[in-house]
Amino acid sequence: MIKRIALAAILVAAATAVALAGDMPKGAAGSSSVEAMKAELMKCSVCKHIAMHMDEIGPMGMEAVKLNDGVAISHWVQGKDPKRIAAMHAACAEANAAGEACMSMTDEQAKAQLCESCQAIRNAVKAGAHLSFGDTRNGDMMVLTSSDPAVQGQLAKYQQKCAMMAASMEPSQKMSAQK
Repeated sequence: MIKRIALAAILVAAATAVALAGDMPKGAAGSSSVEAMKAELMKCSVCKHIAMHMDEIGPMGMEAVKLNDGVAISHWVQGKDPKRIAAMHAACAEANAAGEACMSMTDEQAKAQLCESCQAIRNAVKAGAHLSFGDTRNGDMMVLTSSDPAVQGQLAKYQQKCAMMAASMEPSQKMSAQK
């Protein structure tokens, strides 16, 4: 069960990275900044499965909400193109399969093979965070919670980082675009 929980959490971290792709200016799809971002994502054994499909998925929206005992993170495909939504769900399934292996990694392996975001989620789950997740109509949602104040602190820091990423995105990609 912990492995399934962790891999779903790691998937959301990967989707967070994809959400950043939506921050790129229109017409920059072939730019070196997009390619540099993909190159960085390809270094993470989970995020690479999302990075490989970024062109199919396109820009995404993201929101990270602080809860009284954790964090809720939602990602969604911009627009209602069923092909893009299907591409996101397929990429997420690939990342889930890769994420399962992350829980059996040593901490040293995780530091070498996972991005900072995937490491943060892995560490929180290893410390006892509870994860709930599911697909939405055009994206996904993850909720990480804990009754342990130390783990809640980890989750609060993670939420702040995710909220900063979401805030850096174009206003048209905020939660209102999901409706």
